[in-house]
Amino acid sequence: MQLLRKDYQFKESGLDNVILKDIEVLVCNQCVSDVPRIPRLNDLMRTIAVAMIAKPSELTGPEVRFLRKFMDETIERFARKLGIDRSHLSRVENESLGISRQTDRLVRALVLIHKPELLEKLARLGRTESVLQQLEEITPEVKKVRIDVANSKHEYSYDLEPIAA
Repeated sequence: MQLLRKDYQFKESGLDNVILKDIEVLVCNQCVSDVPRIPRLNDLMRTIAVAMIAKPSELTGPEVRFLRKFMDETIERFARKLGIDRSHLSRVENESLGISRQTDRLVRALVLIHKPELLEKLARLGRTESVLQQLEEITPEVKKVRIDVANSKHEYSYDLEPIAA
């Protein structure tokens, strides 16, 4: 095993577009595996959730699933809170059905209401006003973004980068 500092695709989040920038990774050349060392996992998950809420285009199905699980909600309870059928939410999360504009905004608002630490996180990052403004201007098309998460001594921060289709 070898300890390296490198970018790491954080697939364990359930998302394929989260990149942890310059973190310690144990690399095994024999079994071809990478094991990241992730400090402050709770802050990392909050940072990813905040980045999803700040995303300028509609949420993807996996992003909705991430936010639902971040809220520690079952699919049944979350669907009920959104005012939609469980099977409808399942189809959205599995990307066989697109998310409506109203449901997208309601997902983001519910997460912010139920997890007030996210508003605190936005305030510490100096992004509260821009993210709340962004909720009014979400573009209707689903665009994938890469979420680059950087670790400092105190907390994680993020940048959103468009992914070419």
